[in-house]
Amino acid sequence: TVVDCLNRLLGQAQALAYDDERGRLVLGRPGSMKAATALVLGENILSCDTERSVRERFSSYLVTGQRPGTDDDFGEATIAAIRQSTGDAGVTRYRPHTIQQSGTATTDSCKSRCEFEARQRAAKTLETTYTVQGWRQGNGELWKPNQAVVVYDPLNGFDNETLVIAEVTYSQDNNGTLTEIRVGPADAYLPEPFRPKAKKKVSEEADF
Repeated sequence: TVVDCLNRLLGQAQALAYDDERGRLVLGRPGSMKAATALVLGENILSCDTERSVRERFSSYLVTGQRPGTDDDFGEATIAAIRQSTGDAGVTRYRPHTIQQSGTATTDSCKSRCEFEARQRAAKTLETTYTVQGWRQGNGELWKPNQAVVVYDPLNGFDNETLVIAEVTYSQDNNGTLTEIRVGPADAYLPEPFRPKAKKKVSEEADF
């Protein structure tokens, strides 16, 4: 399908697909644009909301997969398992997580997958939503998704850190004209690394 094709291309390029303020499809790497205004506690941040849940985070990630056998395997390793693992030092309680790699696996694909899972899940934990006054930044530009923004919020552990705007919600009601901005580390929004499908084996027999 078109969606599957687009997802494969995004995985290859490590890019995101999102819509702009006019509803047009935009492709770009996480944080490829820069916000002109920083989010600063005590200045333009009115409120914040963050969960900081480790529910989807684990102490270790084990990715297993299978590969086709070869003539040298003598049949016994035709479903040989490939295993790669990595850990998350931020989770001190023993919470292992096992993932089955779909399709034909390689050592590199399993290694990339477990490292991706650890990075993305750790980054997702840091997602925070800020509310600011107005819809526009200091230069008059709208707050937009996929902008890299500097955040100073020591209460949440952000000391002038550059985060990526994942979502923007504009509102205008009795509370005034406000913008809710969901931010997080770039690793939280990277698509899963592209895994090429195994090539079909072509018969070497001549067709008479």
